[in-house]
Amino acid sequence: MMSRKSSFLAMIALVCCMILVGVTQSTPLVPLQKRFAGTGDVAYCDFTDNVTGRFTWTNIPGGKCRVTGQFNTGLESPDVSDYEFTLEDDSGKTIQDLTEGIRKQIHINVPGCSPYQCDFPFSLSSVKDVVGLCYVVKMKGKVIGKGVIVGV
Repeated sequence: MMSRKSSFLAMIALVCCMILVGVTQSTPLVPLQKRFAGTGDVAYCDFTDNVTGRFTWTNIPGGKCRVTGQFNTGLESPDVSDYEFTLEDDSGKTIQDLTEGIRKQIHINVPGCSPYQCDFPFSLSSVKDVVGLCYVVKMKGKVIGKGVIVGV
């Protein structure tokens, strides 16, 4: 009788050890906070003058920043090559030119455009890097819209 009880307890101990080993082996060495640092950060930019619309910047897993948005009014030319889209600092210096990426994805239906979404690596853009910058829209070299990027 004692032998059966010992065997049963040994079996329970073995199962517990296997569960413990399984749990510790499946735990990543790098904590989630470090693997997804900055993920979920959000910033937005509202256009409220001649050009209207909203764009958002969201950090997503994989070291990328997703930019989404749409212009609702203010685009007068149906030719997307007439427009430039840049991020500028307070002095008007271009920090990042988004023109190529945006031109590839939007379709202008005067006075607005189709929704836009693009993922940038953090080396080009992240929420913390764009907060405080101005998102500027130019048509044929002339500024037609400008909004400040605000963190949430």
